[in-house]
Amino acid sequence: INEKLTPSTFPQWHAQFEALLISYDLLDYVTGDSQCPTHVGSSTSALQKTHWFHQDKLILSDILASTATTITPLISIAKTSHEAWKKLNAMYASKLRTRAVQLKEDFTLIKRGNRTIPNYLHTVKALVDEIALIDHPIFDDDLTLYILNGLGPDFYEIVAPIRAREKSMGFEELHGLLVGHESYLRHLEATTQQLVATTNYSNCRSSSNTSTKSL
Repeated sequence: INEKLTPSTFPQWHAQFEALLISYDLLDYVTGDSQCPTHVGSSTSALQKTHWFHQDKLILSDILASTATTITPLISIAKTSHEAWKKLNAMYASKLRTRAVQLKEDFTLIKRGNRTIPNYLHTVKALVDEIALIDHPIFDDDLTLYILNGLGPDFYEIVAPIRAREKSMGFEELHGLLVGHESYLRHLEATTQQLVATTNYSNCRSSSNTSTKSL
């Protein structure tokens, strides 16, 4: 686990811890699907119960060790990993739903403003990734639509052909097109400024020569 669980990192922590448990085939312990075997007197069942108990305590220990000091006391009385897992989800699940709603609103209303295309797309991607982490992934068509809506008038020239495409466009492809168009706009602006400066200089020289001749 890269970082300890805090109230603001629950989505990332949950995703990492869940993936870790799945990789070791231990997710059933925290979900409650794997229950401690009932000891009926045989040596086999006793070993199974001992194994389950030790495994569950290891998972519980990992959960406790991966939480911040402000959160650990809240689950320190848990007897099983399932109990700790359930309590953490109960504390933060509703907050995740609220966070998901806020992120979706931010995503649908985002505008490029004065940001460069790389900065704008980085902001959008961060929102989309967090939404996917705590709710569900954003479809490519929706991602493209809201990115285009937030670009502003400078990009109208490239927005129309992108909208007209029949095939969905991935984020990486869209990123490349928009960065390229931004570079083109900057080059065009620089060329225009140079032409204006050259024209002004020529006009000044012409005016100066005319004044000299009149004298």
